[in-house]
Amino acid sequence: MDPTEAYRRPSKRVAAVLGLLLQPVGMLYVARPGWAGFYLALMLGIGVAKLFVPREREWVLDILVLLVAIACAVQAWRYCRDSRVLRRGWYARWPGLITIVAGFAALALGARAFLFEPFRFPSGSMLPSIAPGARLIVKKWGYGNYGTLGIHFARTGISAALSRGDIVVFEYPEDRTLIYVKRIVGLPGDRVAYFSKRLWINDQEAARTPIDDARKDRPDPPLQYMERLGGREYPILVEPDAPVSVPAARPFPFKDRCTYTAEGMSCPVPEGHYFVLGDNRDNSADSRIWGFVPARNIVGVVEYVLP
Repeated sequence: MDPTEAYRRPSKRVAAVLGLLLQPVGMLYVARPGWAGFYLALMLGIGVAKLFVPREREWVLDILVLLVAIACAVQAWRYCRDSRVLRRGWYARWPGLITIVAGFAALALGARAFLFEPFRFPSGSMLPSIAPGARLIVKKWGYGNYGTLGIHFARTGISAALSRGDIVVFEYPEDRTLIYVKRIVGLPGDRVAYFSKRLWINDQEAARTPIDDARKDRPDPPLQYMERLGGREYPILVEPDAPVSVPAARPFPFKDRCTYTAEGMSCPVPEGHYFVLGDNRDNSADSRIWGFVPARNIVGVVEYVLP
């Protein structure tokens, strides 16, 4: 490589564009690794803060991101205008920059695909546990369905335990391009029954106790209960005026093993499958209607629910 390349003055235009779009890369390009680290930490901090800020306040952080980008672009442009010519290390030249960007992209993609991935929950089927628009942090390692952004990297068997009461993210059995979120109530080999708006597992009724109604803004608010499955407790909503019968079930694998009546339904859970329900029991399309979730469809378990 030409030794004079290390001392070639960087382009002001390129520096400004990189500073505007990729702040750490812009600072590396002008041979300021300390500032690159500062901007990386700053942008990561803003990204984490976005997970905790209510949706109606996100615009504040969006403006902050824009201001940081403009400031970095101006700073990078001014460093290029500086009369001093610094030695530009390997990280400030194009091969090094491309390698660094590719490495960070691979690291971020791998973390989303194999470890943790954020999802936004759009519906009200999991009220009161998860509000519409909430952000979910999903643990993926051990559940065998590794991919992100529509790209699948690997599929293996489930090695991490799944328990009754876990909230899981999974590929909808009827269209695996759609991502659903529900609560597991039935494990492989269980018999799940839902009669007269009460849940039964292996002929034992899931205990539930009434709690204060949290949705009194409605003239006919739903009833709220704390339901217990084993050692797990979670709130559910039940509409007192909704029919006790399960809405018309669609054809699904193993449906012939299920029994539907005017009061509800009962199904044995096949091996390698799970039975899921929404916590908003009368406003959720779930395993009662479209059947079981195959183990291979499980994406991960919800670890954190953020505003």
